Amino acid sequence: MFAALWFVLAGSAAAHEGSVDLTSSQVSCKGVSLYQDGYYRVSGRCDGLVYPYETTYNRYVLWGKTSVRGEMIRIAEVDRGYFSGNIASPFNEMVITAEKDSLVRRPSDRIVLTGSLSVFNFDKSVTVAPTATTTPSTTTESKGVTVQSSTSTAGTTAGTVIGKILTSLLVIVLVIVGLVIGASLIFRNRGSVSA
Repeated sequence: MFAALWFVLAGSAAAHEGSVDLTSSQVSCKGVSLYQDGYYRVSGRCDGLVYPYETTYNRYVLWGKTSVRGEMIRIAEVDRGYFSGNIASPFNEMVITAEKDSLVRRPSDRIVLTGSLSVFNFDKSVTVAPTATTTPSTTTESKGVTVQSSTSTAGTTAGTVIGKILTSLLVIVLVIVGLVIGASLIFRNRGSVSA
């Protein structure tokens, strides 16, 4: 009974959904992890990866370190700077390694980048968001002409920023899916012409 309660409490405290951040002096990877249909969907983009890493190590793979057991589980291949994959276990750390093959089961010792997952903060105690306000002000010049000007103050909420990130990632995923479907149709047409 106590073990089951501890497992539930430990599972709820682990970081699963949030923003992905893996950064070094030469490489930066950003993304998002969202829970959907029993899996954590991890998608994002890297900037600064060098292809190939070494002669035989010409692939990059993103791994998640599970929160409960601390084991490394493959999430996705980083293909031309983009990654998108699933992981069933809750995780809180990530690693990108250089690999000979993209479908390996264990990470190599060639660690390129490490990072963490920052949990989304859905703090419901703040209910009032800053809004744009306009305050008229008047100035009188020496000729008796009145000039009216307005100043505007706009606030940005964390939800707006997260929404923009999610929208950008969705566009990236849709472009990748479109490219894959287009390539599939081209190769299918080539196969039917040559047969």
